[in-house]
Formats: sequence, C-alpha cells, structure tokens
Amino acid sequence: MPSQFIDLREAVEADRHKSKQQLKSAVAALIEWTADVGAGLPLHRFEAELFRRLMSLGCLLVTLWWFHRLPTMAPRVLRRGRAGYLYRGRSNDNVRTRFGVLWLKRPIYELASGTGPQLVAPEDRRMGLAAGRMSLGVHLLTAWLVAQTTFDGAVSVLGKLSGYTPSKRSALGIADRLGPVAAEFLDDLPAPEGDGDVLVVTFDDKAAPMIRQSAHRKRCRPHKKLGLGTPRRKVRRLKRQENPRHRRKKGDKTKNGRSAKLAVVYTLRRLPDGSVEGPINKRTLGTFGDRSVLVARVKKEALLRGFPEKRTLFLADGATTLWDIWRKHFKEATPCLDWFHLSEYLWAAGGSIHKEGSKVLAQWVRARQAELRAGEVDAVLAALDEARKEIGASGPGTKGRRQRVNDALRYVRNHREMLPYAELLADGLDIGTGVMEGAVKHAVASRLDGSGMQWSPRRAENVLALRLVLVNDLWSSFEEHAIQRHEDSDAWVVPRITPKGPQDIDPACLEAA
Repeated sequence: MPSQFIDLREAVEADRHKSKQQLKSAVAALIEWTADVGAGLPLHRFEAELFRRLMSLGCLLVTLWWFHRLPTMAPRVLRRGRAGYLYRGRSNDNVRTRFGVLWLKRPIYELASGTGPQLVAPEDRRMGLAAGRMSLGVHLLTAWLVAQTTFDGAVSVLGKLSGYTPSKRSALGIADRLGPVAAEFLDDLPAPEGDGDVLVVTFDDKAAPMIRQSAHRKRCRPHKKLGLGTPRRKVRRLKRQENPRHRRKKGDKTKNGRSAKLAVVYTLRRLPDGSVEGPINKRTLGTFGDRSVLVARVKKEALLRGFPEKRTLFLADGATTLWDIWRKHFKEATPCLDWFHLSEYLWAAGGSIHKEGSKVLAQWVRARQAELRAGEVDAVLAALDEARKEIGASGPGTKGRRQRVNDALRYVRNHREMLPYAELLADGLDIGTGVMEGAVKHAVASRLDGSGMQWSPRRAENVLALRLVLVNDLWSSFEEHAIQRHEDSDAWVVPRITPKGPQDIDPACLEAA
C-alpha cells in the first residue's frame, strides 16, 4: 500500500544547503566590498549602494528561512470541504517581501474532484503570505503610507524605502482589504486610561468628491491606441471631440460630494489650581455611510468613558440633524452652540447696519459677544431687532441686509437653550468646536478632498478608516490587531490582491443633482 505522504526531505535539504552557501558568499562579498570599494566612497554614495546590497542580503535570508520552514513530508491527497486535491510536485512562484520579489519552491496540488481553485499551494498560507502572495508587512507599510498621502505618493515612497514596490492597482487592493479591518478595530476600542473629569462630544460633516457614473464608465471602457509619433495636440483634440465638456450654468455643482459624518470625543481635566487642561484622549470617529452607524459608535464610546454619570458637553453648529442627535441620544449632556458659528452670524448682521471693517462694527459685535458671555440673550435679541428696524423699507441692498439680520435673529432664537456660555466660561470649559474643525481638516480634507480626486463610496470608506487609525495615533495597536487577525484566519489559499476585471461602480454613487 503506497504511503499517504510524499518524502521531500532530499529536495528540501538541497535547497537549504544551496541557500545557506549563497548567503555565506553574499555576506563575505559584502564585507569585502565595504572594506575595499566602499571605503573610497562618500557617505551618501556608500549609503545608497549599501541599501541595495542589504535588500539583496535580506532576500537571501528570507529564502533560507523559507526552506527551513518548508515541511519535508507532503500529503498525497488534500481535502477541503467537498473538493479533493492531488499532489503535483513542487513549483516556483513569486513571493513579494519588503526586501524584494523572490521565486521560491513549494508543493502544489491540482483539483481532482469537487469544485474549487484548479491549483492550490497550501504552504503559502502556512508561511503567512497575505493576498497577492505578499508579506503582511508589505500590506501594512503600504496601508500606512496610503493613510497619509495619495496612492501615487505611497507607491513612490515605497520605491525609495523598500526593495519591492507594489503597483498602484495593488495599493488600491491593499486599502480595500485593510480598510474593513481598520473599521473593525475602531469599533472595538476599549476605554482609554487616564481620562479627564468632563466628557465632550461633538459632531460635524465634511464632503469628499465622489466619481460620477458617467466618469466611471469612461474609465472602464477600452482605450483607443493611437499610432506611435502621434502629436500630443492631436491626441487632446480627439479627446475633446469624443468627450465634449458642456459649460456649467449658474448654480451647477462642480463637486459630486458625499458627506463624511464625523465625531470627536475627548475629555477635559481640572487641575489643582483650578485651571482646565485638554483635550485628553481625543478620539475621532467617522463614516461615509449612514449617520446612525456613527451615532451608535459614539454612544458606545461615551458610555465606556463615563456618560451619563460624568459631566458631559455636547458641542455642535446649528445643523438641525446634529441637535436631533442630542435630543435623542445625549439629552443628559449640556448642549452648547458653537461660539464661532454664532459669531459669524453676528458679524453678518452687524455688517448690515455698519460699514464693513469699521471700528463701529467691531464694537457692535464685541458688545453682543459680551452680552452672550454674560448670559444676556434677551439683550442680544433686542439689539438684533433694533438693527432690523434701522434698515429702510426700500432701497438698494436693503432686502439682503434685512435677510442677514433676520437670519441672525432666527439662529439665536432657535438655539436659545443651547447658549450656556456664562456657565461654561465660569467653569473654564470649551464653548467652541475648534477641536472638531481641526479633526475634520486632518481626517478628511487633507487626504480625501484633494484636487482632482474622485472616490467611490466603498474605497472612500476604507481609506477614511485607515486615516482615522492614523489620526488617533493607534497605528501600532492596529498593526498588532491586523497581525493577530491574519494569524488566526483559517484560510488555506492566498487570494488575489486585485480583481481580474473592472469593478462595477457602487450603486450608492449617484449623479449629483
């Protein structure tokens, strides 16, 4: 009866011996080069050449590790579910590491019965390879760069810092794979240590440009290839003829934007001398999806950090949607309308009765702000009402001036219960959403709202999740989470990093109105 295993000891031992000899020769050559040729080079040239040689040396070390980790016995038959596979020998295939691309041997199996991939190499997964037969280190380094800069920029930096540079298409696939892992990681964060005495919760939105269906169809269609030597001017003219751009009318949108819903949760701590320090343990959360998902995350975060027993502030601008969140989920928190948004309304109203940039206008606004700080909301309303009466019933520009004063009046009246500035200032607490505005710029505007960018909602969500991990200074913890998740996976084949054909656009990505 034939054995159920194939003896590979002789072949594996030969590979181990060969790789060990190559490594010894490379180390000796490196030492000789350093003492001979390298000694005559200036530091910058020595560094550049040494980096290249160390990448090659790293490839040899990975090769040695690979063959020492390979088993010397391989089963003849493998079964996975209803699929049966037969051993078909050892095959070379590329393995992409941070040191470079290697061609390494491992056992392969061919589908004999059932349904499944035609050829599989189970040792790839046991070795720890991630999608695209890359090391997880390549995935994490690429994702770290993608979270900070554009995909082209990330690939360019990898070309300088690594022995292997993934293509832009591969970088997109890595972001799509690690984005959901980052979102999962952010959902399960524990409460931070050393929190403050006062909890602050604030919400805001920021739009990022989404690709239109028409633009996506153009990208996916086959591109015409012109003959060599075709003038660039002719190429541009042909493109304009095939895709004429219609002049936009007044009011037409230029940005097919979709809002990222963001929230920041942090604490403030009162010191023995009575002053307040913060923000402490600031966490930024966000999504391009449904707002209820974000609210659930923020509510979970707030409960972990002491809400509602701990004193809590709810800061937001005048958006009705945000104050509906306060009424439904954070009613126990002290509401506070953003000071800076309210001040903008006061400046606009004051500019309706005083000359823009004048000292009289500045004095009028400062007087209203002083009344708000003192809790005299009725005095502010009376001053705004008096300003409205000063504007004539007719004349050039009076309609717009009256409108600006009416907007300020309505803004103050609608948010009267959200103006506890006197109480909060007496306690040294925040009355503005400056922390939120900074988070919006850092998390979304700097990465997802660049010139010429067009996102699909799915990829924007994935990049936002990676960006939030970076913004919250949690990348080291996220790497440990991703590594543990990868090691605990029961997958036995390594998938592709990119799809074989063009992907359909997300149905949620609709044309702008």
